[in-house]
Amino acid sequence: SDTEFWDKMQAEWEEMARRNWISENQEAPGQVTISTVEKGYYFHTENPFKDWPGAFEEGLKKMKEGDLPVTILYLEAAILQEPNDAEAWQFLGITQAENENEQAAIVALQR
Repeated sequence: SDTEFWDKMQAEWEEMARRNWISENQEAPGQVTISTVEKGYYFHTENPFKDWPGAFEEGLKKMKEGDLPVTILYLEAAILQEPNDAEAWQFLGITQAENENEQAAIVALQR
């Protein structure tokens, strides 16, 4: 159920924090943060869609098709174009969770 999923995600987040695995200054290969405002979300540095007009809408199309890696790239592009788009952050978090990248999902959903 959804409640179980989010409870598990919260427990994993708390465990990572307890073990000091979460740091806003972590570097991930092939990814970069755009600013400290983004609270630790690391964007892909080689995103071919970063200047794509309508990146959010394209991301939603790819999500419906089940192409999670491409969906993530489109949603990241949408956020790079409009960093305060709460809906894009929400869909990015959900997609990251579905793609089994829990840390990125949590950071995106908190944003």
